[in-house]
Amino acid sequence: MTVLPSADEQTRQLVELGTFLGAPRPDSVSGDDDDLVAMTADLAARAGLFVQQDDVGGINVVDGVDPEARRRRLWGDFWLEHGIPALPEPDELDVLLDRTPGEAANRLRSATQEVIRAVMAGSRASEMEAAEAPWTPADIDEHDRLSDQLNRLTNLLADCAQIG
Repeated sequence: MTVLPSADEQTRQLVELGTFLGAPRPDSVSGDDDDLVAMTADLAARAGLFVQQDDVGGINVVDGVDPEARRRRLWGDFWLEHGIPALPEPDELDVLLDRTPGEAANRLRSATQEVIRAVMAGSRASEMEAAEAPWTPADIDEHDRLSDQLNRLTNLLADCAQIG
């Protein structure tokens, strides 16, 4: 079994500090610390961490064990933004494929580029959806094209995995 990475120590310490500082103080008015509590909870979730309180009230920040927490630790913001595993950067891919036979390396590079295009199409479609301006017929056509490209993402990932 492969060991998944732990969250980095700085993130873990920030979550511990945020949890400590966000704990209700005896003299605080309800809601005073809600922003810090929410930001700390968000940081912990994004990093795949879980905050526990021990029997004496101490705070323990541990790696979450559920599948989503594991994905977040393994693939970080790429997973959160796109819902797919993080892909190697082009230079990293070249190093990884250095000893791979030419034909297989070229097929894997091509398949990875297709995945990246689909991810970029999804990002662009999301940007369009967030815009408040009315859509033109050209915008509708572009969104349809981008959506079709994004809808192929799962198959593209499967193709990539089969090549590798």
